[in-house]
Amino acid sequence: MSSSARMVKAYGNASALRDLRDQDADVFRHFSALLRSATDDLSRTRALAGTKTLWRTVLAANLDPLNPLPAPLRAQIVSVANAVIRMAEQDNPNLATIAEIGDNFANGLNGRS
Repeated sequence: MSSSARMVKAYGNASALRDLRDQDADVFRHFSALLRSATDDLSRTRALAGTKTLWRTVLAANLDPLNPLPAPLRAQIVSVANAVIRMAEQDNPNLATIAEIGDNFANGLNGRS
């Protein structure tokens, strides 16, 4: 087995032991970190593309009527997701603000304020 395959298997095994909320929080933190570390056009474009994909996924999940979250909470999340997507699509988006919103979501998923 190649080292890449071993790493993927190890990650899968470790992920199975972690709470899904922790894993989701890590995704938000990952994209927040990418936004904060974007120093050139390419890294900025990649960070924004990934961030928009993340928030579009959040949006779609919370528009799904089968989502088990309470409707008022889903509506609030939809509102934030739409706002972040609009910010990310501006000509000169404020990456720090978008990253901070992602961090706030990560903290909420981990039960931190």
